[in-house]
This record gives sequence, structure tokens and C-alpha cells, in this order.
Amino acid sequence: MESEITTAEFDETALDALDDDERIAAWIRAYRTRRNLTLAQLSELSGVSIGHLSRLENGTRTPTVRLLLQLARALGVSLGTLVGETPEQNVVYVSRRADRHTIDAGDSGLQSLSDPALRWLQAVELILPPGRTGEPATHAGEEWIYVLAGAIEVDMNGVTSSLETGDAIHFRADVPHSIRNPHDEDATVLVVNSLASPTLNVRN
Repeated sequence: MESEITTAEFDETALDALDDDERIAAWIRAYRTRRNLTLAQLSELSGVSIGHLSRLENGTRTPTVRLLLQLARALGVSLGTLVGETPEQNVVYVSRRADRHTIDAGDSGLQSLSDPALRWLQAVELILPPGRTGEPATHAGEEWIYVLAGAIEVDMNGVTSSLETGDAIHFRADVPHSIRNPHDEDATVLVVNSLASPTLNVRN
């Protein structure tokens, strides 16, 4: 497996001076060039337009959670790694609340809860502001959403499920889906994405 990019390959002082958009832009550009991908090739792999990718890499466009997930899958890295968390080979990874950093992902606040060295299971905590509509997404694997606070709506290809605090929903992620917060208060949700891992395939 190709080694991951580390902060040692960047000027750490310069990274600290960047805002979230600029820092994520630097990581996206670094992983794309490390994998010798052109913007056109990454566009084809991720489904994100070349123009949009260019704006993301220039730090002039704030990536949404959906775009970050699409790019992480296309680049073969975890979501945490793509937003600058340092991957380490740990037997056990503990995500401490005090150590986590909230990323402004355009239409949501995002905290990655997963080990950045692993990518087949992605867990994130999202803060959805009032009026958040979300963009429809489709991807491999399954998705599980649990409402920690507030209330949301999950649209599954035109079928809407209303969820309140303590409710959960589980579905095939290759069906077009989006998360909305049509209410007047923030909603906080736990989102877990699972992808098909070749090491987990079981044949009967």
C-alpha cells in the first residue's frame, strides 16, 4: 500500500496559518499529485466537475460533506486523512472529544470520529444548521444515521423519513439520499458509512 502523506511533507507553520478551506485544499491537491492524477482523471473518479475541483484546490470553494466523502473515496483515503488528521498504525484508535477539531464543511459542521488510517468504515458527527437542505448523494456500501439532538428529514429517492432525537435509519447508500434540517434549531447526527472491503468478503 502506498504510504500516506504526513504533515512533515508540508510547512507545518504555514498549515497552521491556513483556514479550513485552504488547509483541505492543500491536502486534496497533495493527494491528487501524489497519485499522479490530473484534474480530469480525479473528476472522472469522483464525479466532481473539473471546474469545481479547481475551485476546491484553490481554496475558493468550501467543500460540502458529500464532496469530501466523494473525494476521499476517489483518492483512496479516509475522510479524516483528507481533512488533515495524521494516520498512525494503532491497534486501537480512541477519538477524544477534547482532541477533535470541527471542520466547516459548507452546509454542516463536521467532526471525524474514525481512525484516519482506516477507510472501510467512516463515522462522522455532523451539526446541521436550520434550513440545511443537503445535496443528493449515492455511493457504495451502506449508511446508518442516528439523531443525537434535534430533528431531521432523510430523503431516499423521493421518500421522506422524519427522525427525532434517538431515532436511527439504515439504508443502502447506492440509493440517492440526502439529509435535511427544515427546523429552526441545529440538529446533531452521527453518520456511519460502510464500504465493501475486499478483506471482508465471505463466500458460502
